Amino acid sequence: MSILPHDIPLDLAKIDTGKGTWLVAVANVTETQGGKNLLLKLILEQRIDEETFRSRDLGLMVPAALILDPETLSQVIEGIRTWIETIEGDGFLDLVRLRR
Repeated sequence: MSILPHDIPLDLAKIDTGKGTWLVAVANVTETQGGKNLLLKLILEQRIDEETFRSRDLGLMVPAALILDPETLSQVIEGIRTWIETIEGDGFLDLVRLRR
């Protein structure tokens, strides 16, 4: 069974960071390791003013159980928040490796 971007609880979430508020849009979801992990393509957007937005792309590898459970979603959000605050530009975040 395929997981669609709007099935991910993170889709259209707002994350407050030291660098302002960012909207997270899940653009693509791919199941890996038999559905144990998910590879997501995220688009992060920040409103600068009424007409200007900043956009960043983030690839995210995460355990499916972690991101699909509302109880543990906050761990994923915290990982993304830390990434936004410490990395400039686009990139990749592997929460599978960090969780081991």
